[in-house]
Amino acid sequence: MASRAGGDSGGTLIVRGQANLLDDITAMADLERIRVLFETLETKEMMLRVLDLTDKAAGVQIFLGAENELFKQTGCSIVVAPYRSSQETIVGAIGVIGPTRMNYARIIPLVDYTAKLIGDYIG
Repeated sequence: MASRAGGDSGGTLIVRGQANLLDDITAMADLERIRVLFETLETKEMMLRVLDLTDKAAGVQIFLGAENELFKQTGCSIVVAPYRSSQETIVGAIGVIGPTRMNYARIIPLVDYTAKLIGDYIG
């Protein structure tokens, strides 16, 4: 899960659940791709760029592995949605990172619903 909170200058990036990506490792090549992903996430600069794209989106965004610089080498994708304050200002984003062939039909509504819940909660 990746989440961004705060404004442009004072924002905070929170990345949690990376160990879950190791649950379905079947080969050393998978492990190497996950290592590359972890290295990229540690810089956070690339992840912040992806999350900044959500500022321009009306809802859930999907970034597929080969189509996105962050995930090109890893075989992973991200499903991300912004959450808004009661004034409709984007105050953060929440997303799920997983394999390119993750269950999008399940993940997209989950991310969308969670983003709306967080937005309602912070109002």
